[in-house]
Amino acid sequence: MGLKAVIETARSSDAEAIHRLLRDAGEDKLLRRPEGDYRRSIEAGLFCVVRSEGALVGIAGAFPLSEGEPALVEMGSCYVAPPFRGFGLQKLLVRARIAAVVAEVDPNARILTAITPQNLGSRASILKAGFEPLGEHERLLIELCAYCVARPGAASDRLCCCDFFHIPRSRQRSEIAALLRPGPVLLARANGDRLSVTMDIDALKQPRAALAAFVRASAQPADAGA
Repeated sequence: MGLKAVIETARSSDAEAIHRLLRDAGEDKLLRRPEGDYRRSIEAGLFCVVRSEGALVGIAGAFPLSEGEPALVEMGSCYVAPPFRGFGLQKLLVRARIAAVVAEVDPNARILTAITPQNLGSRASILKAGFEPLGEHERLLIELCAYCVARPGAASDRLCCCDFFHIPRSRQRSEIAALLRPGPVLLARANGDRLSVTMDIDALKQPRAALAAFVRASAQPADAGA
């Protein structure tokens, strides 16, 4: 019959379980963030959790970096427990967070992500999800990450411990269009294991019409680089 899971918008009551999952993960590839970032992301409706049979098996956040125009939002803290890896849950979590940013922050927001060079799995996942290497704004992001505890030393030729990526507006639209399809999403691992995922995020409830309008919007010339 296969496994079942649900992707939901996190609530304030989930904060302790989210922090515990991150502490217990012991993943040195996950970038550390101040706890206040998680609280603000949850309060803004930008944090997602994955549950299977009531257990928390995955998390993923989106974190506003600036309130200018366009707003800059970083996707981060994406973690899936080992028994649920290999299905492609990270891609669904990318879709869920794009929808949350469009519905809750700004349809014109620039969505970015930072990946440590050694995290080859996440790099492959975000490239598959439509992210592209980012050149512009890189120095701005480095300034915004001033609290980072893993910045390269003076002997390094790297400006930052991470590589930066962004997802173009056209790809944001196609990912949300896939999210708007009715019914659960059926995923499969290479070994034949199956996972049925139900999407129960706030962005697909009241603001659903706004998401549909975002998908229908004609691409602007700036989309290619946005």
